[in-house]
Amino acid sequence: MSPPAELSIVVGTYNRLDQLRMCIESILRETRTGFVLHVTDAGSTDGTVEFLRELASERIRPHLVGRRLGQARAYNEIFALVDTPHVCWLSDDNIVVDGGLDLGLEILRRDSRIGMVGLKVRDIAGPFAAAPYIGGISEFGILNVNQGMLPTRVLRQVGGFSEAFRDYGIDPDLTAKVLLSGWDVVYTKRVAIHHQRNWPSDTASAEWRAMMARQAAYREMYRAKYRQTLAPSPTHLAKRAAWKAIRSVFGRRLDLDSHEPVLGQLPRDWNNILAGRFISLFDGIRHRREPFHLRQHCPRRVRPARLPVEESAQPSSAASA
Repeated sequence: MSPPAELSIVVGTYNRLDQLRMCIESILRETRTGFVLHVTDAGSTDGTVEFLRELASERIRPHLVGRRLGQARAYNEIFALVDTPHVCWLSDDNIVVDGGLDLGLEILRRDSRIGMVGLKVRDIAGPFAAAPYIGGISEFGILNVNQGMLPTRVLRQVGGFSEAFRDYGIDPDLTAKVLLSGWDVVYTKRVAIHHQRNWPSDTASAEWRAMMARQAAYREMYRAKYRQTLAPSPTHLAKRAAWKAIRSVFGRRLDLDSHEPVLGQLPRDWNNILAGRFISLFDGIRHRREPFHLRQHCPRRVRPARLPVEESAQPSSAASA
């Protein structure tokens, strides 16, 4: 008998049957926590629908939407149905490793101040496969949680994914919303997810150019949304300048793709501490016995009374008159 469901796992998919199989198999193999797996399909034509119908059960629940809503809306529609204490989102090209979801839940159980756990992701295909893990830093110093786990009440408090972003930028935006709502965000120390990045291989292709254009559009929307609330502080600017100077001195030893620790931490960890924001310089020492690190905490003086709204989502002056 399966344990009572404590976690809802939400996966979106579209025409990636082989990868979806691997994703689901890894969840079943690696997760001891009681869970319900929701898979939302956007109208696949590669056999995914038939596959999901065969798997349908109380534990695995297909949602055959049949059309492309955009990731944000597709996930939000499932989030509204979740009735477990915790929820996480994955992609169909993810593979759970080393009990990654159990680890995320353990972290949330142990510390009620943590509002989001970044499930550390390592690419196993694509241009970033050499890196020990992925997780970019926004221009405002916020670490992006590519795949994450939250208490359901926190997800609902911040309103889920912002649908104005549609497909791109939904995860860095959600990370910022959680931080600005007073919750801490952490990363798992060990890799929890392997990612089969499905980026086009030809950087001269129309597909690549379209993807880059969408990436640029989301960055501009993100910048417009947070540039006042998260304007760079003197401390953050000083940390970034110091890190740049240190890297110029040590060169290759501090290559971000290096897997060799420096003073107990990977160069990418140091980059996230020094180029990031709201992370203690002593993070590695403070959390040396914890299963998480890179803990971000936004001070009360920075947090706004209300979360910022995307400019494109605000009503026009004519509409609000």
